[in-house]
Amino acid sequence: MSERLPDDPSMGIFEKEIFIPFRDCDCTGHVSLSTWLAWLAELAGDQYEARHLGREQLLSQGQVFLVSRFSIRFYRHPVCYETLNAATWEKGTDLVYFRRNYDFTDRDGAVCAQASSLWLLCDPVRHRILRPAAMGHPVLDVDRPTACPFPDRIDPPQDAQPLGRRPVVYTDLDANHHIYCANYGRIFMDWLPDEYRRLPCTGFTLNYVKEATLGETLILSGFAQGSQYTITGTHENGAVCFTAAMSF
Repeated sequence: MSERLPDDPSMGIFEKEIFIPFRDCDCTGHVSLSTWLAWLAELAGDQYEARHLGREQLLSQGQVFLVSRFSIRFYRHPVCYETLNAATWEKGTDLVYFRRNYDFTDRDGAVCAQASSLWLLCDPVRHRILRPAAMGHPVLDVDRPTACPFPDRIDPPQDAQPLGRRPVVYTDLDANHHIYCANYGRIFMDWLPDEYRRLPCTGFTLNYVKEATLGETLILSGFAQGSQYTITGTHENGAVCFTAAMSF
């Protein structure tokens, strides 16, 4: 990836050029779902680093950002060896949520995907949610249109069918010692029924509810409704870990 910052940082749009290597694609040759989620997380972090509000700075303030929800709308699925231009910007706050949008365009300027996300500022030890004002820096509200709405809460379906049990393994974890946000894309695709994997995906929404750590086991269930398939992962005590829905 190569960065391109705006001439006037107050404009609040962070851009980065992304080359798609073979390793970031799935068996169809398209960008994998986990790669998309990783891009959303990394781009947010990169913009904060550019504003001198990166992870180490926030930790020194007793704060950390945790993603709450991601949503992606796909118009075309890029393939390996393409180069995309990614852009991200803050879109103000809503109660305790920091709102962020994204665009991904190809070399011809055509939009491949748009995305949105909601983030929480938390205490890094107890993960107590902090109000946006606690960051002590202005949150930008960039006026740039997008067709991808901010992700809604997904209520786990009551009549979902059991899919199986999935242990949390060492390579799932990030430096916060729980499943890295992008790895939920791998879990979703691993447990998505094969007949849905063959369909072109038009959208994906993921709600992160409660972190999962090494040694735990997630109980997965799935629910099909119309052109959408939902997967919920719960902890063994019944608490929801995540809920995600893919549209076709």
